[in-house]
Amino acid sequence: MTDPAAQAPRLNVRGAARHEQILDAATQAFLDRGFDAVSLDEILRVSGGSKTNVYKQFGDKNGLFTQIVHRLAAEFLSPLTALDLGQIAQETGLGILGRTLMRQLMQPRHIAFQRMVMAVSRRMPHLMAEWYRVGPKTSQAVIADFLGGGPNAQRDAVLFHDMIVTDAVNHALMGDPPDWAEIEARIDRAARMIGGKAIDA
Repeated sequence: MTDPAAQAPRLNVRGAARHEQILDAATQAFLDRGFDAVSLDEILRVSGGSKTNVYKQFGDKNGLFTQIVHRLAAEFLSPLTALDLGQIAQETGLGILGRTLMRQLMQPRHIAFQRMVMAVSRRMPHLMAEWYRVGPKTSQAVIADFLGGGPNAQRDAVLFHDMIVTDAVNHALMGDPPDWAEIEARIDRAARMIGGKAIDA
């Protein structure tokens, strides 16, 4: 699926401001109450504009939601994608990457985002696939690039990512997030494993 922002019509200054107002209002509404509970009329009462604006700029409510998924994924991953670790040792670099990623993913706003996407996954599996592409696949690609690229690096990046992310985020989704010391310990252990050092017994 192509990034919907790349297909959006060109806007003048006023149109661009209205575009952002619609995105901001829709983002907050969807995060707070989910896709199904929010109508376009409600979004437009907050943001101003008209349904014509939405249809022209986003296609429909689904298109608006998809663009918000792209926008939020980029927002959460921006500290990770901005890192430049140079020639730092793998274990140290993985520790930095892991901490940077998990600080973002454990935010309540990100947990709300994950719940928002999961709630529509059965009806809109293409959107779940798109979330995976612009979210986890992107963070895995950053880790793989640090590890040198290639199939082995990609495999190790997925392993590292899943070791530090899956259990912590799942517990947060259930309302029982681990404390930061536990998350850091898991990051350090995973970094030692992928960095080629033996795990402590």
